[in-house]
Amino acid sequence: MSVQPPLAAALALLLLAGVSGCQSTQSRSAELEEENATVLLEEEGFAVTKEDPNIEVTSTTLLSEAEGSAVVVELRNDSPDDLVDVPIAVDVLEAKGRSVYTNETPGLEQALVAVPFIPARGEAVWVNDQVLASGRPASVEVKVGVGGKPYDGDQPEIDVSDPQLEGDPTSGVVADGDVVNRTGEDQNRFLIYAVARQGKKIVAAGRAAIEHLKPETKKVPYNVYFIGDPRGAELTLYEYPTLRVEG
Repeated sequence: MSVQPPLAAALALLLLAGVSGCQSTQSRSAELEEENATVLLEEEGFAVTKEDPNIEVTSTTLLSEAEGSAVVVELRNDSPDDLVDVPIAVDVLEAKGRSVYTNETPGLEQALVAVPFIPARGEAVWVNDQVLASGRPASVEVKVGVGGKPYDGDQPEIDVSDPQLEGDPTSGVVADGDVVNRTGEDQNRFLIYAVARQGKKIVAAGRAAIEHLKPETKKVPYNVYFIGDPRGAELTLYEYPTLRVEG
């Protein structure tokens, strides 16, 4: 099993506050397109209006089972900067091309609309395991927007144990482990993405989140529930601690 370096979880989007009643959200969004690639509409969710030429989507995987679907996106950052809060939009389509899910809707958690961290000249993996499709998913389209914030700080020291797969009678296979926060500071949110591969093929993926991870030696458990079957596959963890960006 390989484990990626610590990553980050947060989202910086442009809030449209105080839009006048005589101006439509469509026209306001059009004005902001020149200013920023990502706009957060109070009633309509967010939208990526300009893609980042320095971020390459190297692969996309759509996983589906009776309980739901997940999207796994592998990316490469060709810029010289570590980036946090990189906007990402997904559109899941059924076989005839009709959209059955998009994350450009209001009310989603931050990590479902942004790649928490992508290292400079490096790669990252993003997982959305909350795809609630209105039809049968067949394919996925992905756009990565500009607007990720450069980060030049240290990576938090957080120990994550190797996952152990167990069978849960209700939720299926789960990966269990422990986390210890050695940063000396509270972690507002700590995310773990788990991706299972058989050869180069991704066969399962899931996420775990620990809220308010305190700086103490006590081990805190994590549990990753999967879309797909990780048994017999190579399991990789991707860690996303909270990173603070100045400005």
